[in-house]
Amino acid sequence: METRNPDFYTDLKSKNPITDCALELNYAGKKHGSYWQGDCPAHRSSHGNCLTIYPRTQSWICFHCGEKGDVINLVMLFKRCDHRTAVAYLAKRAGIPLWGGKELSPEELAQREAELHEKLLLEDMLTAAAHWFHEQLKNYPQVKQHLHDHYGFSDEVIEELRIGFAPPGASNPQVTSDLAKHMESNPGFKGKLAMSSLFTFKTPSAPFWDYFRGRITFPYWKGGKVVNLIARATDLTPADKFECYAEKDGHRQEG
Repeated sequence: METRNPDFYTDLKSKNPITDCALELNYAGKKHGSYWQGDCPAHRSSHGNCLTIYPRTQSWICFHCGEKGDVINLVMLFKRCDHRTAVAYLAKRAGIPLWGGKELSPEELAQREAELHEKLLLEDMLTAAAHWFHEQLKNYPQVKQHLHDHYGFSDEVIEELRIGFAPPGASNPQVTSDLAKHMESNPGFKGKLAMSSLFTFKTPSAPFWDYFRGRITFPYWKGGKVVNLIARATDLTPADKFECYAEKDGHRQEG
């Protein structure tokens, strides 16, 4: 994992707006409402609009190859470079001294890496979960309709913010969640799901059950990554004696 100074890293992304950087990297995208669509440099697509950039969340995703991330990941994609080169490029572009203008010793670099490893891993897991929850909406049209009717969200807002839904899950308590299976397929997350705050479990080694099961999920974005998730109960939320719900006619009311 690349070492990052928290203040430098935050400053770097805030001074490199993702759309401006993309256009400078020859992203031939066009604006559609609040987001941009164009071709992905890793491949060609039939309509030339598979790579979508969301300025509001400073994030992007290619719906053809599945690549996604923040402005640093975008530079890596377009310049076909590693993380260190992308960071140096963005620092030079923004006129920011690399790593605060200080040359770090190998020991200092190792310490920075240890300090930031858990935080960055958690952001990556939360971001991956937000995308997965969003994809589940297609299987629950009544939930998406509720987002329209109750919250007044347009399809564009739901798409851009990656608002999603956590399926109620299996009734068998020994069956691990589909989200956990999806997350475990990522080598970087394997064996680390217990630290994500996304699951409840009897032991840190599984089985895992979605903490947000049966709920609408709302990601909180910062710098192109999800740093927190909140959720609201629906009438699909499994009953739990340890939770309180607003009820009407014997049913849990949607949040």
